[in-house]
Amino acid sequence: MKIFKTIIFLGILTSIIWNYGCSSMDDNYKQYTNEYNYSGKIDSLRVYPGFERVILAWDNPKDQKSKTIKIIYGVDSTEVEYDSMVDSVSIDGLNEGTGYEFTIYTMDSQKNISVPTSITAFPVSKEFVESLTPPSIIVKTNYPKQFLSLVGLSNVLMKFSGHIEFAVTGPEGFTKSGSVYLPELAGASDVDIPVSSLGVDFIQPGEYSFDYKVSVWPILGNIPSVDEVWLDNKVTTNVEVLINLMKVPGNITESNNNSPGNHNEDVIKVIDDDSGTKYLTFVNHAWMMWKMDQSFAATYYTLTSGNDGSDRDPRDWTLEASNDGTNWTILDEHKDEGPFPARKYKKTFLIANKTAYTHYRLNVTKNNGGSIFQLADWILYYDSSQK
Repeated sequence: MKIFKTIIFLGILTSIIWNYGCSSMDDNYKQYTNEYNYSGKIDSLRVYPGFERVILAWDNPKDQKSKTIKIIYGVDSTEVEYDSMVDSVSIDGLNEGTGYEFTIYTMDSQKNISVPTSITAFPVSKEFVESLTPPSIIVKTNYPKQFLSLVGLSNVLMKFSGHIEFAVTGPEGFTKSGSVYLPELAGASDVDIPVSSLGVDFIQPGEYSFDYKVSVWPILGNIPSVDEVWLDNKVTTNVEVLINLMKVPGNITESNNNSPGNHNEDVIKVIDDDSGTKYLTFVNHAWMMWKMDQSFAATYYTLTSGNDGSDRDPRDWTLEASNDGTNWTILDEHKDEGPFPARKYKKTFLIANKTAYTHYRLNVTKNNGGSIFQLADWILYYDSSQK
């Protein structure tokens, strides 16, 4: 009898435990089926600065719940929603020169938001652009070519984009303007633009006003802006023309015609503006004549000693000029000049000359005691700054 009662009790207890366990499992199942699965989080958030804006880009999740994008930014928590899963946007109107925090969410069809992803970005402000230093401009002459040379186009704060616009005014009503686009020189610090861009072959000496602007990409934190900005500048400068007259079309001749051509020391070397080469002749005197296709007023010249034998240096000479090769005018004269202080040493000699000539002759009548004459370089210059 006791055994029967015990069996009945155990059966009742087992039934209670079974019913409770099933009820608990059912509750857990219902709780599981009601648990919400959020939309996916974006990945690899990136930022690119622009002028008073930034571009945000990211990688979207692959889940099925994510339907739209929401962005919150700024101290006033501005909200922007996009009705699709865009992966890049431009946020405009950021005219404060401070950093902005951007927080991005995905949203499901019920507007439930995902786990956020945030980044801080600095747009290019007007104040930053105004702090950039525009490039300077000068006129360079390498006859027969002349260039508008812009210096300082790129630095750690900006990168030249290739666009230049300019207007030039000068003496006697000179007015020219133009624009160039030089994408192949983007990022260059210095750029030379032929004056032919102004529609002229040559800018004559005088005072000129240059009004110009260039476009650059500002750089923030080593990241170039996606937007170009224009930097304006206006300068007035006195254009000086310096011409190496040995670069003007012409030809060189000499008196002795006995230099050792097989040693590459013929007279052409005296006008190559290279101190490592020289003209040499096996007598102690010589004249060298430079004849140009057009006339110029030489204002100074340089002589450079050869690489050896100081007794071969010129001692007595005259610089003469002519327009017919027959009638000569002495422009400069030196006697007992003595050896040059060192080898490959350059001396400069000014000329009080305002007359243009086609022929110039350096007539060396005596060297410094040797039996051989040598000279590394003889270069004539026209310099408009020499009055």
